[in-house]
Amino acid sequence: MRTDIPEMDDVYAAKHFFVKEDVYICLTRFIGDSKVMKWQGSMFAEVQRMPSRGSMVFQPLRINRWQYAILGSDYSFTQIYRWDGEKAKFAKFQEMNIQAPRAFTLFSIDKYDFLFASSFKGTTQIYKHVIIDLSA
Repeated sequence: MRTDIPEMDDVYAAKHFFVKEDVYICLTRFIGDSKVMKWQGSMFAEVQRMPSRGSMVFQPLRINRWQYAILGSDYSFTQIYRWDGEKAKFAKFQEMNIQAPRAFTLFSIDKYDFLFASSFKGTTQIYKHVIIDLSA
């Protein structure tokens, strides 16, 4: 079986993730919008478009109970999105200044989670995932 994804020429990379039992993919495009798509049983359907001129990586990753997607660009700040379960799509969460990111990898040491961000033009950086409780 083979199926095409409509209106998604020039996809640079595809990465998948799960929300409960649903399968999603992040499709990275250097020119045009990157997309989040959901498997509907026989094909992928568009869930969300992300402006992504100059992007070489659109990496989904899960840290504890949070699902994130990181969209790295050669021309602008790296955008971090966090999954909104009620809306069933990503919401803009944070920006990071990483020059020309190419990959993101999550790793844990003891009770700490770190994000490794490789860069094509700058220094490779490591970020610590911090949770700030604002409920008080």
